[in-house]
Amino acid sequence: MLKDRQLKRVVSCSELVKTNNLEELRKDFIETLTHDLKTPILAQIRALELILQNRFGELNKEQSEMLQLSLDSCQYMYEMVSTLISTYKLENEEFKLNYSYFNIIHLIEENIKDVEKYLKTNNIKIVVIPEITSPMVVGDVIRIQKVVQALLFNSLNSAYKNSILKIRLNEHNKEIIVEFESHSCYIEPEKLEKMFKLNTASTEKFDKIGTGIGLFLAKKIIEKHNGEIVAKSDIRQRNILGFKIPVKASQEIFYQNCV
Repeated sequence: MLKDRQLKRVVSCSELVKTNNLEELRKDFIETLTHDLKTPILAQIRALELILQNRFGELNKEQSEMLQLSLDSCQYMYEMVSTLISTYKLENEEFKLNYSYFNIIHLIEENIKDVEKYLKTNNIKIVVIPEITSPMVVGDVIRIQKVVQALLFNSLNSAYKNSILKIRLNEHNKEIIVEFESHSCYIEPEKLEKMFKLNTASTEKFDKIGTGIGLFLAKKIIEKHNGEIVAKSDIRQRNILGFKIPVKASQEIFYQNCV
């Protein structure tokens, strides 16, 4: 009996060491992402932006196109690294939400400006349909913006060319509901659920950008706001991605933080 107890203690200590080592590895990995990847990528982005602004001489059409592709790639990588870091911090409770009042319609419109090039290339129109008494929302504006970006990018990338993306804003049961409705291929319930999971390496690729970890982070951010992610797909090829935020609960947290 004594030997069994001693063996169990040794095993427990061994598992504890493994766990601590794993946590250290995770922290080292995040620090590597932050300092060895994120910072250099940002420097590359700034350099490419200056070159494309002709700060170092005129560029011909072919040069501009190639450099723009490189800039787009760097910006995508930067967003991915930032998303990984944010996801790690959120999973480990390393950050708190900073509540404030902001205009949800203005936030959506700013994100639409960022995809104007994609809209023109694919002849997609966006229609914002606000059916709310007030556009003012309580939440962490920076992180809600990431949610809007992820849902907008995914909706656009799955949408058919020459179609219309509808962004609806509604109120129901003291909740503000934001939905991105696209005309796109039907997604089976099992695949729809997998879109919001962290590990999607072995699943089908749904979109070109913003999938996997981006949607996972979006879901976690909304849950942090005491809200809920919306994901529906209709056999009539109408897909909806969105979120709900309980207005009263958010306001109470906001006021508590202000005291």
